[in-house]
Amino acid sequence: MRTLLSPLIIIYRVYFALVFFSVLTILYPIFWILLLKRENFEKVFRLKVFTAKLILAFDFIFLVRLKKLPDLSNGPYVICPNHASYLDIILMYAILPKTKFLFIGKSELLRWPIINIFFKKVDIAVNREKRNSAMRSIIRAKEELKNGWSIVIFPEGGIPVDAPKLDQFKNGAFKMALEAQVPILPITILDNWKLLGTDPVLTGIACPGKSRVIVHDPIPTICLDKKDLVNLRQQTFETINQPLKENLIS
Repeated sequence: MRTLLSPLIIIYRVYFALVFFSVLTILYPIFWILLLKRENFEKVFRLKVFTAKLILAFDFIFLVRLKKLPDLSNGPYVICPNHASYLDIILMYAILPKTKFLFIGKSELLRWPIINIFFKKVDIAVNREKRNSAMRSIIRAKEELKNGWSIVIFPEGGIPVDAPKLDQFKNGAFKMALEAQVPILPITILDNWKLLGTDPVLTGIACPGKSRVIVHDPIPTICLDKKDLVNLRQQTFETINQPLKENLIS
């Protein structure tokens, strides 16, 4: 069956890429002008939300919330979604359109055409192989939390080979939340792994459809410290993983 569908999969993947880069290319001059000034960052975020919703609409991908969005007025947050597809990044703007946030991402994104402008100007690129660079990125993220911006970190550190099964969570997101004393906001994304697979580039699984999402209640960190890191990390893992087990694995 997969072999029979391969031509359609290739067509959809090419179509998805064309939509993505066409929309961003058209809006690129507006982003470039807005990013000249720090005070425009909230306008940039709102334009990102509009751009993401436009891309999702043209690609026939529809967000479905399985749970009412919790009260998020007590932010900022360290936002921790599971990571199973590059689609996760686009979808985040539709999931939380009113919670301004920045991404922390790998420094490799600085080499990607068009989207690298965001990681040069507003989002935060991390080179984990260079300690000084990594430290500067973490300091910047903590400053943004103080400025009221939430920070999105995929706690797995990348897309697992056997997604949607979770990889072990890394400590960075939880250290940051504890040090800044801001809540963790866990998010479970159920379907993106089968809407836009990562490999192979041309023939990996891809199709339009529904993307089911659960935004869980925030996990507070007030009065917690570094000795609570393991428990906080495990609580977040279990919160995100439970719906995956119920809907996909069991």
